[in-house]
Amino acid sequence: MEQKKGAGRIAKWDNARWILITLVVICHFFENYLGNPVANSLFFYVYTFHMPAFFLIAGLFSKKTVEDRRIDKVAPYILIYIFIKIVNWIVQMIIYGKYTSINWFVESGVAWFALAMFFMYIITFYTKRFKPVYGFVLSVVIAMILGYTVENTDIFCWLRIVNFYPFFYLGYVISIEDITKWLENKKIKVMAIISLITYFVICYVGIDKIFWLRFLLTGRSGYYRLEYGMAYGPLIRLGVYVISFFIVFMFLSIMPKRRFILSKIGQRSLSVYVFHYVFIYIYMASSLYKYLPYKYPNKWWLFIVAIGIVVTFICGTKWPDALCKWIMNSNIKYRKNAKQ
Repeated sequence: MEQKKGAGRIAKWDNARWILITLVVICHFFENYLGNPVANSLFFYVYTFHMPAFFLIAGLFSKKTVEDRRIDKVAPYILIYIFIKIVNWIVQMIIYGKYTSINWFVESGVAWFALAMFFMYIITFYTKRFKPVYGFVLSVVIAMILGYTVENTDIFCWLRIVNFYPFFYLGYVISIEDITKWLENKKIKVMAIISLITYFVICYVGIDKIFWLRFLLTGRSGYYRLEYGMAYGPLIRLGVYVISFFIVFMFLSIMPKRRFILSKIGQRSLSVYVFHYVFIYIYMASSLYKYLPYKYPNKWWLFIVAIGIVVTFICGTKWPDALCKWIMNSNIKYRKNAKQ
């Protein structure tokens, strides 16, 4: 019985990763159409919870690595960061025919996630000494204060790391068993369905009034980008945190514990993240980018969703995953060889 429970619990998180990474890919396609009401609504809705949920799940499964201070498990994220930058640089050079140098210390694209994972682990090596409540409150307060910055936040992606760290830290300090038990409560599931539908309606109907908050959802911008940012920035950031945490838990609550064929993509979410933007560059350079909205003004977004799902499936196949696993395990092999 205990084995079945464990298997179900693992499947739940794999399913969450599978859905989340699919939403990441779809939204990255939609980013190129921002300004369109449908794109704006989907972007805002998904960005409220998709990266926060990823970091919270990463925190949940970080406990052994953090407790043992396994730097050899963390360092490969730097290799992933470098790999993403090189791959995207090569693809852009081939497609657009322009040579530009790589800035290893500044990142405004998708590689930021790998860098963030590295630094969040390193930070937690030290914050694990704090009482959980103090550590969590401190991480939120620091994010609220540093939102006043007007500096370049793409240097080491530092503001994104600060803004998303509370999700990682909370995942680290809470028990997987406790959160799973809470999420499986039937009343919570009913509330989750109602809440997610209600929030989607709000994002769709009222997007013109709330879209200015998107700068806080990406974690990349300071308060100066907001309409009332400099005066009420910290309170707005706190409000966004409350909404994001709530929607994250509601989303996780409706994730099934049953394993599906596509649940394996959840185990391979890193490879999807690493390679999916290659397809976006290709799509942007193709005629489909402008053709779909022109030919199908009311249904174009359905094609984008379908393309995003297909790209997720392709990037979640065996070979991309094998390459990413080889990179993530390379440092471990190096340490073993070094000891010999």
